[in-house]
Amino acid sequence: MSIQIRKATESDIPAIVDVYFDAFRDHPLTLHAFKPGTEAAVNWWSESISADLKDPSAHFQVVTDPTSATPERIIAFGKWREWLTSATPPPPPVPKWPEGADVPLLELFFGTVTVKHKEILGDRPHWYLDILGVRQEAQGKGIGSALVRWGTAKADEAGQEAYLAASPAGAPMYRKHGFEIHSTLLIGTDGRIETFMLRPAKKP
Repeated sequence: MSIQIRKATESDIPAIVDVYFDAFRDHPLTLHAFKPGTEAAVNWWSESISADLKDPSAHFQVVTDPTSATPERIIAFGKWREWLTSATPPPPPVPKWPEGADVPLLELFFGTVTVKHKEILGDRPHWYLDILGVRQEAQGKGIGSALVRWGTAKADEAGQEAYLAASPAGAPMYRKHGFEIHSTLLIGTDGRIETFMLRPAKKP
């Protein structure tokens, strides 16, 4: 597989949303909070991604396979955010939760992740891997790693740390790219464990 990584555009949003629901179809947040397949959930993600594409600190990338029968089809995406200091403009506000969503679960998950992010990094400049998704049919082929390397290269150029929150299943892949487990936390009552990981800054 020969992949191409490029900057996402507004016209990519429907395909990115489709990749999200495919990649995270078994994720508790998708199953219980976003009601996959509903118009409300699709609209929420579309609005959220559109705002991210306008955020100068966010770097939304998509992946295609130019050698496939569908060379323009998006098979993965990743969003890195350049997090400088407290003076950096904050991320766009989260859209109103979609109708029918499990709002307490969403607020618990995103609220906890936000608090841990601030607790771990404080005001230190860093690059943050906010989300990464790969279609299930394309997983295990190095596509996720390519998106990780895209961001860690940016962090290395800046001499900054990189940070992310991962599932236990995803943590081994990130460790291959220099991330170290900082801490883990049980979120909610369904046994969901979130793993918070840091990659040290590379000295010039």
